[in-house]
This record gives sequence, C-alpha cells and structure tokens, in this order.
Amino acid sequence: MEEKHINKIPPSIWLLAAVTGLAPLTLNLIVPSLPSLSIHFDISYASAQIAISAFIISMAIGQIFIGPLSDAYGRRSILMYGIIIFLIGTLICSFATTVEALIFGRFIQAFGGVAGVVLGRAIIRDVYSREKSASALGYVTSVMVIAPMVAPPVGGLLEDIFGWRSIFYLMFFVGCVLLINIYINLPETKTDNRIKGDIRSLVGSFNELLKLPKFIFYTITMACSNSMFFTFLGVAPFLVIQKLDFTPTQYGFTFMLISLAFMAGSFTTARLSERLGSLRMISYAVFGTIIGSILMLIIFLSGVINIYIIFGAMMIITYSNGIVIPNIIANIVSIKPQLAGAASGLSGCVQYTLAAISSYVAALLATIGVIYMPLQLMVLALVGTCTFYIAEAIK
Repeated sequence: MEEKHINKIPPSIWLLAAVTGLAPLTLNLIVPSLPSLSIHFDISYASAQIAISAFIISMAIGQIFIGPLSDAYGRRSILMYGIIIFLIGTLICSFATTVEALIFGRFIQAFGGVAGVVLGRAIIRDVYSREKSASALGYVTSVMVIAPMVAPPVGGLLEDIFGWRSIFYLMFFVGCVLLINIYINLPETKTDNRIKGDIRSLVGSFNELLKLPKFIFYTITMACSNSMFFTFLGVAPFLVIQKLDFTPTQYGFTFMLISLAFMAGSFTTARLSERLGSLRMISYAVFGTIIGSILMLIIFLSGVINIYIIFGAMMIITYSNGIVIPNIIANIVSIKPQLAGAASGLSGCVQYTLAAISSYVAALLATIGVIYMPLQLMVLALVGTCTFYIAEAIK
C-alpha cells in the first residue's frame, strides 16, 4: 500500500536542515574558547569542558520528551517552543558571571536546540514516503556534518576578535532568524493520528516502540555507526597532537577530511536511495565500516602510525556511516509512522548516550594504549552490522 503524504506541499528542505544543524553548530562553536573560559572563570581546562558535556547530556535527555510531545501537540508548535528555550539558554550564557551559570545555560540551550534534530527527522517522515525521506535525510544529515566542521574556525575567529561572549550573541541571532522563518514558512505536518500528551501516553509510546524488535535493532545499528565517529573524536586529538606532534591548527584542518567523507556519504544517499532503496544501501555500507576498521587495526599493529593513513582508513568508515545513518533513520521513523516523533526522540537519546560513553571510554583507553581505538571501532562496526541483519531477518 502506498503511503499517503500528510502535507502536499513539503516544507523547505533547507529550513529543516538549518533547524537540524542548530544543535551541532552550537555544540562546536564554543570549543576554541575553552581555554579562555578556563582563564576567565579561573577554573581548570577539564572543568571548562563540562560546558560541552552538559550540552551532550541535555541533548540526550531532551530527545526523550520532544519527540512524543510533537506526536501529541504537533511538530510546528513544539519546534517553536524549543527554539524559544534555546534562546533563553543562550541569553543565560551570554550574561553568565559564573561557570555554574554558563553550564546551566548550556544545558537549557541544548534542551531547546535538540528539538530541531528530533523534529527535522519527524517532519520529513510526515511528508515523504520512506524512500523519499531517506533522500531528504541525506541532505539534512549533510548539514549536520557541515555545521560542526565550520563551527570551530568561526568560533575561533569570534573569540580572537570580540571575545567568547560574542559566540553566544551569534547563536542568539541565528536562533531568532530560525524562529521567524519557522513561524512564517513552516506549516504543521502532523495533522492527524495525534496521540495523548500525558506522562502515561509518553511511557506508553516508548513501551510500544520497545516491543518492536526492528526498532530496537535498527536503533542499535544507528547508535553504533554514530559512536564510531565519537570514538575517533575521543582519541584523535591525543594521538595527532601529543603522539604525532602536530599542531592544533594542523589537526583541525586535517579533521575536516572526516567531515567531508561523511558529507559525501550523505550526498550519496540523497542521490541514490530512491533508486537503490534504503535497506540495500545500508547492507552495502555496513561492510564499509568493517573494512575501514580492519585497515585501521592493521595500521596500528604494523607500528607505522601515519596521520594520513589513519585518516584515510577513518574516511572509509565515515563515508560508509554517511550512508548508513540517514537511511537507518528513515527506517526507524517508518516502523510506526504515527509514533515517528517518539521513535526519533528515543532512538536519538540512545544514539547520543552511546556516543558519550564511547568517546569517554576511547579517551580513557588511549592513555593505556592507542591500539584500543581500532579494536573499539571494530567492535562497534561488527555489532552495528549484526544488529542490522538481525532486524532484516525479522518479519
């Protein structure tokens, strides 16, 4: 049976991409200012990094609530409330006089900003069929990669010229522009089959999803794919800057290759998913993650640790995940279309939680030996591949 489109005039893909990229942009803009924050608030560098950790934790928590709320009250209104909360958090950060206030503001920022990540996916599912939604998600996911890629240079420039508070002024301006555009240009896409919005219904939505094996295994596949990037991110600065003696600037420009590889995979999805089918594309791409992990392990076992070879192997993994992630998201939110918001939120929470754990474990193990990074990548690749094929075996 052909799926019906709820809204005959889909909202702009680029508007959805912009709101989806808001949280990743905000997460990374402040990274170059961490040393300045530690000096300004007279705290350690590690303490300053809590501003990053608080953001990621809040993103994971926010996704649990935002998806189901949008299933009950509509995408547009919840997205607008999310942007307003983001703006409030940004103002708190802008005028923070203590590090505690800054961390609190970052937590509020992320809780509101993650609405774009969750609802961008859900809105696409509302207005497109599964195969078309995979194509649209390819473009949206590309922006999610471009945002953290350009954020550090932009944040560093603002820090050097105007100081760290200017970064939050920029965030506030971007949030206002998005809020106005949403109000003017984004129609409501969740116009039927709404669920109740109380706590019991919220728990019921999650309970219903967790009874679906396909949802569970697809979510694990997505989380493993995403965590491979964060595993590398947790070790790469330590490996490249401290072990290989590269400068932070050299590392930053080299790391852009990883983002470009993911973007290329996302654009491949956008161009080919309708022709090949999302499941077929995933079935090819998961083996790319295994191949890249094996190459990475061989490199480390050989003892010839060269930055270009390491990044080359990681680009294979990242390109493959640029195909896996948008396609697997399209399938996750299509399992139970009336619970697309809840599915997006719950799967996103699992995704970010595993990413945070993977990054921390990778960084911790790197102090013992860098060989643990390719081993962790291989475990994630194998688990992600196995769970995908288990899901496909379920009728």
